[in-house]
Amino acid sequence: MTGLASLENVKIGLALASGGARGSAHAGVLKVLEREGIPICAIVGSSIGAMVGGAYAAGVSVERIEREWLDTDLPKVMRSFLPTFPRAGLSSGSELCKYLRALLGDARIEELSIPFAAVACDIDTGEVVVLRRGPLVDAMRASCSIPGIFHPVRWEGHLLVDGGLVEPLPVRVCRELGADLVIGVDIVPIPRPTTPAGRSLWDRLGQGLREGLINHTWVPGSLTELLEDLFRERPEHERPLPGIYSIINQSVAIFQQEILHLKLTLWPADLIIRPDLPHGVSYLKAADGVRSGEEAMKQALPKLRSLLTHCEGKVGEH
Repeated sequence: MTGLASLENVKIGLALASGGARGSAHAGVLKVLEREGIPICAIVGSSIGAMVGGAYAAGVSVERIEREWLDTDLPKVMRSFLPTFPRAGLSSGSELCKYLRALLGDARIEELSIPFAAVACDIDTGEVVVLRRGPLVDAMRASCSIPGIFHPVRWEGHLLVDGGLVEPLPVRVCRELGADLVIGVDIVPIPRPTTPAGRSLWDRLGQGLREGLINHTWVPGSLTELLEDLFRERPEHERPLPGIYSIINQSVAIFQQEILHLKLTLWPADLIIRPDLPHGVSYLKAADGVRSGEEAMKQALPKLRSLLTHCEGKVGEH
């Protein structure tokens, strides 16, 4: 990034959002920032953002972070979510901790080369809990403790769960770590249509029954009425009802977007990166997310150059 190597007095912070498998985009953003020689002086993450950001702050190379994403396969995912007695969640998270310790060892947050904080939520009070000291692995595990999936993490009298519940994009905390300029990477899921327009798969499967239903030749009358309702031709504007899984996912996305908009109104980032992530991105298709993060960061470089130059001038005035 020509002309910006002298910005030693400008502290650039990186706020990495929650978003599950969409977190592969964080690796793409980091690749571009490092390739452009843009130093990051503070990192804060929620949930998957804490995992990626914590690894980078601990000195794990971008290449290694990307490789960990690309090497993710079904057995590795299943081990991380290995079921246990489901009293407080489907998984204790012990397998996830084993994986993180193999990668990060016994690193402590206060000893990292880049100032770092993980954001979690106190399940008893709903308050934001910022983890700025202590074992890095435990902090990352707490920040990504999805309620109902992972057991909450005990931390200094708190029971902690996923930070994305209360601080999906922790810009405020990044400023508290001393950042002059904050880059926020927003991968928070957005609401999408829950069912496609037009005829559903259920409708298409019923195509072969239509003639028999119309003629009432081989189905009893009461069952005929039921099946006619199920397989009837719907108007183009009438969509089938979504499944319960889609409804729950959509509700969570709406909830998180409302929190995100409120937080960014109160504590705006200087630059927001929103990768154009494919609808079907998953832990098994991480390459798509990495590419989306790279592309979004590359497109934002001109604006970042302008912001850095402006910020350098303000620092110079003081």
